[in-house]
Amino acid sequence: MSTTEQLVRPIDARTAAADWRPQRFSEGRSGKIHDPIVEPLWTGLRVLAFVDDGKVTLRDLDGDAVDDFEDVARELAEATRATRLLIDGYVTHQPVQPLAEVAEREVADTSVPRPSVRQMWFGSLGRRRSPTAVQPPVERIERQAPPADEDVAIVLVDLLWLDDEPMLNVPLLERKRILESVVDESRLVRRGIFVRPPIDSWIASWRSFGFSRLAYKGANSRYTPGAPNAQWAVGDLPTR
Repeated sequence: MSTTEQLVRPIDARTAAADWRPQRFSEGRSGKIHDPIVEPLWTGLRVLAFVDDGKVTLRDLDGDAVDDFEDVARELAEATRATRLLIDGYVTHQPVQPLAEVAEREVADTSVPRPSVRQMWFGSLGRRRSPTAVQPPVERIERQAPPADEDVAIVLVDLLWLDDEPMLNVPLLERKRILESVVDESRLVRRGIFVRPPIDSWIASWRSFGFSRLAYKGANSRYTPGAPNAQWAVGDLPTR
């Protein structure tokens, strides 16, 4: 079924949760985004999280159910103030994993020549990353499922459905503000940070947490499930 058919035909929250897929980033330049809000680009499994009267279902980019993260699902159910929500987010180590634990695993896991855990989760070379380093495609990053037995959280970045109403045509900035009002934060449930330019004061902080890329999203942009949006783009974290 095409995205256009999904948006035109009558639909309820459960059907949307089963049929919709996360909106894709465009291949355009981040500098071309009109009136952007800027977020660090999370590394982890991108999911749509459906909360339905206390029951949580996570689905990945392909629409397959993700059943591995029971603690995250339980905390998300407890954090929700609405009966029914559909939310775009990332299941990731980044908000909850101390750098010391990453370093310990990195030293222990030297059996095969592959990128270190620090490189995979916190950027290729940290502060010394070359501005010309080749970054992996965004979709590959968004398919990196953390091991089910390790500490992860869900970072919520967008709201697609609230109770009986789809939110696709609500401007992004308003969707984010509504999301803040309907989901509380906890250790395993976080709302993604976003700022308006200029971002200079945030660069050092984001780099210290290991981020190497940024998401630029038009503040007035709508959400088109499963399709790229010309008002969403990815750029490297500035080196200054």
